Amino acid sequence: MPWQLDALHFLIVLVRLRFRALWLSQENFRRAVQNEAVGLARRYKLEIYVHGEPRPGFLAANHTSYADAVVIEALKGAGAVSKMGVKNYFLIGAIAEKVGTLWVRRDDRDSRVEAMEKLNAWNPVRDPIWIFPEGSTTSFGKIGEFKMGVFKAAEHSGHPIQPVVICYNNPMIDWGRDNKKIFISIIHFFSEKVRTSVRCFWLEPFHVAPGEAYVAAEKLNRTMRAYIERFEREGL
Repeated sequence: MPWQLDALHFLIVLVRLRFRALWLSQENFRRAVQNEAVGLARRYKLEIYVHGEPRPGFLAANHTSYADAVVIEALKGAGAVSKMGVKNYFLIGAIAEKVGTLWVRRDDRDSRVEAMEKLNAWNPVRDPIWIFPEGSTTSFGKIGEFKMGVFKAAEHSGHPIQPVVICYNNPMIDWGRDNKKIFISIIHFFSEKVRTSVRCFWLEPFHVAPGEAYVAAEKLNRTMRAYIERFEREGL
């Protein structure tokens, strides 16, 4: 099948979701996004193997690829914390807005403070939300240092963090390795017919005790790194 047809199918899914966002409730729209993500993963041979199951709390995942967006939504339809620039992406921005995204301008201190205040008051049990603690993509087989947002929010609110570790078996899924923009990365994914499997490990949820945010962040980073070093390998 020509790769252009796969790319066209992806565009059709985005258009379909964009129109459904006009009349579906947020809860039903999240289910629709999850169903579409599962369908996309199946169509593009993104084989997802899941260990464990999600539980209530802030949803925290490592970040290797823009494909992570499909993977995490296939696992659990939810909102996300995202950079403000995504809000202007064609189709994707409006879909992200409807699903419940908390926008932040990373280079604007006031925006970061405002986003942190909103996250502190967030109820992830009622409104599940995905957060990538690294803040941006990290190279295949590695994990970056964590930013403190989700850990401070968990400490402040008392809500638990529910982590998941995402491990691919194809380094070509690392779309950020050449600093390419998202749409160029998507075209690369289709034109190169990138195929991969991904193992997703739901870890035990945990609470962050007062004054323990930094300790909790370091501990989770070490735990995720151990999984990534073991399971995120080519051909595994």
